[in-house]
Amino acid sequence: MRFVLEAGFLIALAVAAGFAELSATTIVLVMAAAWLLVAVIEWLAWREAPRLTRVVREEPAPAPEPAEPLAVEPEPEPRRRFWRRRRAEPEPAGEDTQDLPPPEQQPPTPVSVEDRGT
Repeated sequence: MRFVLEAGFLIALAVAAGFAELSATTIVLVMAAAWLLVAVIEWLAWREAPRLTRVVREEPAPAPEPAEPLAVEPEPEPRRRFWRRRRAEPEPAGEDTQDLPPPEQQPPTPVSVEDRGT
């Protein structure tokens, strides 16, 4: 709010000096004096403003040394990435599995060029 009043004062003074048909040098001197007046008012307002107190930080206390050595934990298994497939685990033999004999394979019969049917 104070800034608006100060800016309004400077603008009103410049307009009044222009309507009074003062010379350019006189207008510059009047505006410089008005600016100095506003600067002094700001400085006085700054001096009266409440100050924050300084906070002195204490150094943190050193961490107490452990009485017993820490137990070494085993390293966890590395995580599997989702795009890698799991290794195939052998199926357990039991009631759910069937042991089928391998299918009989017959040797392929040779096909001649004439038999293909062009």
